[in-house]
Amino acid sequence: MTRHRAGVLLVLASTLPFALAGIFTRAITTDIWTILAWRGLIGGGLVLVYALWREGARPMRARGWLLACVSGAASVAFLSAFRLTSVANVSLIYATAPFAAAALDWVTSREPIRARVMRAALMSCLGVALVVTGGLGQGRVAGDLLALVMTALMAATTILIRRSGDVPVLRAMAAAAIPLTLAGVAFGNPLAVSLPDVALLAGFGASFALATILLTEGARRIPPAEAAFLGGAEVPVAIALAALLLAEWPPLLTWGGGAIVLAAVLMHSHAGMVEERAARTLSSSGR
Repeated sequence: MTRHRAGVLLVLASTLPFALAGIFTRAITTDIWTILAWRGLIGGGLVLVYALWREGARPMRARGWLLACVSGAASVAFLSAFRLTSVANVSLIYATAPFAAAALDWVTSREPIRARVMRAALMSCLGVALVVTGGLGQGRVAGDLLALVMTALMAATTILIRRSGDVPVLRAMAAAAIPLTLAGVAFGNPLAVSLPDVALLAGFGASFALATILLTEGARRIPPAEAAFLGGAEVPVAIALAALLLAEWPPLLTWGGGAIVLAAVLMHSHAGMVEERAARTLSSSGR
């Protein structure tokens, strides 16, 4: 198997455990802080073991701890949103994270936003507006707003990773478990969980670690735009799983807004793939 094909398969494989986040959050009956504590402890612990093997024991430095804290805050907003709105809404709003990252990059470094990115971002904003409007009469606005906060925090995480230099990124992501576990102990009750919840919490932590490792290994082998394009498969998988396992069928406006968001993300990612291939071809012909 070629390196590129392995990367494609690994990224695609990561979309299933990532898409299970909403299912686990809904299925587990304990409070959200307890979920965060156990997911952080189990998932973060497994990622840490892998990270130490992959990255060694380089110092985290302040930038690494900042990345850990921002990633941890994103997890709080992410899982809390699943309790307050539909899996479809969270997944579709999160799909706009690449555009939020581009906007944040412009704000913090004045990195120019390309015209095609701007067009796709405006298109996705229209889609998100329809998704949020679809939940207005169903008491889901708070969850949608939390999903928007999570998307902004994930965009910040992306920017920090991009500017991480020699920071051990995987160890920083694993370290995000520390504030989550401490918050879970402070605000939740991690020791008072039922046996069914123990099994689900263990599965949630393991699936989070598996998704992180698969995505990391896949992204090492293929261009960034292609990884983003393939990772977009998480959205329809999450919505399909919510429909099958939770009988959760979004309203018509969500379907319409979701179609617009996915179209914007796919067109943007595909354009990036075409540009990367053209650049590689040009580079090869110039040798």
